[in-house]
Amino acid sequence: MKQPFLPLIAAIVLGASLPALAGPDFQAIEKARAGRQAANTSRVDRSNGQRVNCPPESLVLPLDHGPRAQTTPGENRMRKARHEAQVKACTNPES
Repeated sequence: MKQPFLPLIAAIVLGASLPALAGPDFQAIEKARAGRQAANTSRVDRSNGQRVNCPPESLVLPLDHGPRAQTTPGENRMRKARHEAQVKACTNPES
């Protein structure tokens, strides 16, 4: 009973560990990197001369209330306005 059981366990362990020994898929990594570069283009805004990423990253505001506030509500309003201007510049590049 013990003799056929040990090779079966060894084969299962070897089969389960083979994907862990495989290397990274470089073709998939390069394809994803090229797609990300194509999707995230940057251009220079005509009004202020700064680079604008199109589309801009999603807006994440730090905590502006409570005992451990990281910013003020005024700074968050400025961040929102800047983000809205970037979104508007990306959707309407002529102006």
